[in-house]
Amino acid sequence: MSTTEQNHAAKRFFPPEADRSIDLQLVCDAVPALIAHVDKDERYCFHNDAYENWYGSGTGELVGRTMREVLGDESYEEMRPRIAAALAGNKQVFQSTRVHSDGADRIAQVNYIPRFGPDGAVDGLYILLVDITERQRAEEQLLRLTTELEKRVQERTAQLQVANKELEAFCYSVSHDLRAPLRAVRGFTEVLTEQYAAQLDARGQDFLRRVSDASSQMDKLVDDLLKLSRVSRSEIRNLTINLSVMGEEIVTGLRKEEPERAVQVKIASPLCAQGDERLMRLVLDNLLRNAWKFTGKKSEATIEFGKTETPEPAFFIRDNGAGFDMNYANRLFGVFQRLHSPSDFPGSGVGLAIVQRVINRHGGRVWAEGCPDAIPTFYFSLPNGKC
Repeated sequence: MSTTEQNHAAKRFFPPEADRSIDLQLVCDAVPALIAHVDKDERYCFHNDAYENWYGSGTGELVGRTMREVLGDESYEEMRPRIAAALAGNKQVFQSTRVHSDGADRIAQVNYIPRFGPDGAVDGLYILLVDITERQRAEEQLLRLTTELEKRVQERTAQLQVANKELEAFCYSVSHDLRAPLRAVRGFTEVLTEQYAAQLDARGQDFLRRVSDASSQMDKLVDDLLKLSRVSRSEIRNLTINLSVMGEEIVTGLRKEEPERAVQVKIASPLCAQGDERLMRLVLDNLLRNAWKFTGKKSEATIEFGKTETPEPAFFIRDNGAGFDMNYANRLFGVFQRLHSPSDFPGSGVGLAIVQRVINRHGGRVWAEGCPDAIPTFYFSLPNGKC
C-alpha cells in the first residue's frame, strides 16, 4: 500500500485528531463484533469491516454519513432515545432487533458508550454491537427443552405419588385386614394351650407352640408394616431433638425387657439434630434394638452411639455383634430383606427399611459398613445434624 493510500485509509477510519496506528484498524477488523465511532453530530468517523458488512452496501463508505442515513428512518427513530441518552453521558446497553444488509432480522446486543473529550464534555459515541441471534436461539431451545423436561418430571412425579399412595393404602388395608384372623389364631392357640395341652403328646404341643410363635411373628410383621406405612404418610414437624437423651430412654427400655443381659452402652453427649421427634425415635429404636439383638450371643456385648465428621458428618451406631457381608449391604434396607437366619436372629426384616425411609424423608441418607468378622456400623446423616 502506498503512502497516499495509507493516509487515505487513516482519514477514512480514524478521527483526524487521534494519533493512532494503522494496526488498530486491523485489530478492529479481526474482532467478531460491530465497532464504530460517531461524533456529537451523529456522523460516522470510524467503523470496522463487520460494521460495513452489516450496514453498508459495499459500494460506498459509511464515514461522514449520519446514523439516521445508515440505520434508516424507522430504526433510527426507535434508537433515538438511546442515542440521546448516550450523548448526554449515560452508557446504554440493550438488545435490539436489527435488519442485516441481507434483509434478515438479527438480534444484537448494543452498547452506546459516551466518548468524552479533553474538556470533559461528550463529543461522540463508541458503538459496539454483537450479533447474539444464534445464542438467543440456543437459549430459547434450551428453555423449551428444560420446560418440557420439567413437565415430564412433574407428570412422572405425579404418577409415582399416585402409585405410592395406592401402595400405601393397600399396605395399610391389608395390614388391618390381617389383624382379625391373627387375633383369632392367637386366641384359639392360647385356649388350646391352657385347656387342652395335657391331651396333646409332645409332638402336638410342639406344633401348637410353633403355631403360636408364627402368629406372634406375623402380628409383629403387621405392626412393622403399619409403621412403614405411617412413616410415608405422616407430616414431618422439624424440631431440635436431643438424640442422646432419646437413645438413653430407648436403652433403658431394652434393659427392662432383658434385665439378665449385661450390655455396655456408650452414648456420646450432646448429640442434637433437627427433625421429627416421633420419626427419629423410630430410627434410633430400630438401630439400637438391632444392635441389642445382634450382640445377643456375645458374653461382653458393647454398643456405641456417637457422631463422626469423616468422611462426612454423620451419626453412627456400632456394636460388636454379628457382622455382614458388604457384598450384600445394599439389601439391608429393603423390606423383608434379611442377611441372617430367623432362627439365629428373629425379626421381620422391616426395621431398617423404616430407618431408611425416615432418614430419606428428612433429606439425609443412611448406610452401613462391616464384614462378618468386623464391627458392624450403621451411619445416618441429617441436613442439620448439630447442637
